[in-house]
Amino acid sequence: MARHTRENATVTRARILASAQQLIRHRGLHCVTVDDVARAIGMTRGAVYGHFRSRAELLGALLSCAEADFAARLAPLAQAGAAPEALAQALQAFLHGDELARHVSLIAALLQHKCGEACELCPLRERVLRGVESLRVTFAMLLPSPDLAGLLLAHLWGLLGAHAMHLAPAGLSGSAAALARLYQHHAVLPAARASCRSHATSDPAPMRDTP
Repeated sequence: MARHTRENATVTRARILASAQQLIRHRGLHCVTVDDVARAIGMTRGAVYGHFRSRAELLGALLSCAEADFAARLAPLAQAGAAPEALAQALQAFLHGDELARHVSLIAALLQHKCGEACELCPLRERVLRGVESLRVTFAMLLPSPDLAGLLLAHLWGLLGAHAMHLAPAGLSGSAAALARLYQHHAVLPAARASCRSHATSDPAPMRDTP
């Protein structure tokens, strides 16, 4: 009986989290209350509070789900090494499936959060910022220039955001190879342009009249 009760509690908790996640995606974080979450799955507010003591705890559990999904992608990235194909493999693993896109609304709202007097979101925002930095450090190890890591993260975030808003098709991992080529050659281009400018200024070709 005790095992059955624990299983029921786990299923109910998962339903509550799924309801909250879907409502946040459709309405935005600040327009979703515990009452909304409960109503969407036919539960009472008190029943939801039986699993999560506060709205902040519910949001924290949602963020934990996001952190777990990102961590599952980060683990192989950290071991990818410096082989030429490592970046493409890392990006393909990172963009595989639709799991990360479902967290975009929550993470975006937390990143854009501005603190109020009675703030329940600031600790969650700090967790997101730490996660972003961890992701940046991991990608920096795979790039020809660590300075490109922030740009790549912005690029990936744009892809995930477009996918979350149904502006990009499923199967984002198909763009991994092209994205890897773009960033692997990005560091070469400024050097090439600098070389061209050097040749143009230090040893300009003599001009001559056309016949």
